Amino acid sequence: MYSKTVVTAAALVACLTTGAFAQAPALPAVPLLQAVSPDGYTKLSIDQRQFYVAGALDTDRVLFEQTKPLFAACLQGITIARATEIVDRGLTTLEPMLRSSMPIAVHNALLMDCDRRGFKSS
Repeated sequence: MYSKTVVTAAALVACLTTGAFAQAPALPAVPLLQAVSPDGYTKLSIDQRQFYVAGALDTDRVLFEQTKPLFAACLQGITIARATEIVDRGLTTLEPMLRSSMPIAVHNALLMDCDRRGFKSS
């Protein structure tokens, strides 16, 4: 059984400075991004968006263990490029509260896609 967790802004404030981006080495072609707003995210290059989604997923994995089994099953075989497409599409359909910051939007867009594809959480 999976536990559905919709994340709020207060729950992810710390991850903007202590998450995967603080630990990941900067790639020469992709600047290291510490915080991105939903509006700013859409202006990033595809490489930067993929890097951001990868870091947000890494942070999500550490901070939200209750969604770890759901995402492990649902995202198995999904590339970062595909996850980024899901997030990009999800930004246009998520309610404003569910996309109040980019780490929240990444989590919730992927969670909603998993639910839509039949990976139900309890």
